[in-house]
Amino acid sequence: MRVLTIAAAGLLFICAAGCAPPARNLPPESLVARAWAGRELRPTARGEAVIAFAWAQVGRRYCWGGLGPSCFDCSGLVDRAWASVGVRVPRTTGEIAERLPEVPLDEVRMGDILWWPGHVGLYAGNGWVIDALDTPHGVVRRPAATPYRAFRPATEWAQALTASY
Repeated sequence: MRVLTIAAAGLLFICAAGCAPPARNLPPESLVARAWAGRELRPTARGEAVIAFAWAQVGRRYCWGGLGPSCFDCSGLVDRAWASVGVRVPRTTGEIAERLPEVPLDEVRMGDILWWPGHVGLYAGNGWVIDALDTPHGVVRRPAATPYRAFRPATEWAQALTASY
């Protein structure tokens, strides 16, 4: 019993010292607060279509490596949603972070890819994200309260620049 207590205390110390999340360039609640304040950026037509696809998947189950149609993993949902409008995105969360243009979190608009370490989802607007969360939950819509980063396929940049507030 004493060995377990010492091991648990050591694990707690290690996590307290080294498991802090990286700093974000926007407060975690800002996407939700921005939506509540009525300061959402106008979506692009593709962004709306991406979210329409993702919204139709809500309730489907999660499966690792899943590309649909019966189940998805997080990046599989993002991949298929963007593919539904003819845009290819990298398949994994790491490739998304390495290869797509980053969007400042205060400029996120509907359809942009929200990123967490090892996880991605699609910004659905009004402070919400649609993502293939995990096995118990599947594809869900939930508050977009804590993204670390955001990305937008390069093909969307020009269209987004013409959209106003």
